[in-house]
Parts: sequence; structure tokens; C-alpha cells
Amino acid sequence: MMKTITVRLNEDEAKAYENFAKLNNMPLSNLLKRTLEEKMETELDLQAIKEYENKDSHETYAHEDLKKLLGL
Repeated sequence: MMKTITVRLNEDEAKAYENFAKLNNMPLSNLLKRTLEEKMETELDLQAIKEYENKDSHETYAHEDLKKLLGL
């Protein structure tokens, strides 16, 4: 089932988005979906990084030790 969402744009916004969609050879709806997906992915990645950085335990390895661990 497909859902329709209405987004209100002023004339300048509509023209800019439509031109950008044409420049990328895609329908405006695809451009908006792809852009939102990319934004969400970036935000989720940043959140995961923050959570990782807030952990107390971080294992680090010297370059030579890591090469040995990986059998290189």
C-alpha cells in the first residue's frame, strides 16, 4: 500500500527542487525520498558513533600488534 504525503512549497522552493530533480534526471518524489533517507542514515550513523564514543571501554591496538592479530 502506498501512502501520499503532501508537502507545501512556496514558488521558489518548488522551482529549485524541480530543477534539481531534473538535473539529476529523477522525479521530484524520488529526490525528496532519497534526500530524506540519506539524512536519516547520516543521523543514525552519528548517533551510533556518539554511543560508541561514550562507552568506557575502547580497545586499541598498536599498528604492529594489529598486523599480528590479523596474520599480516
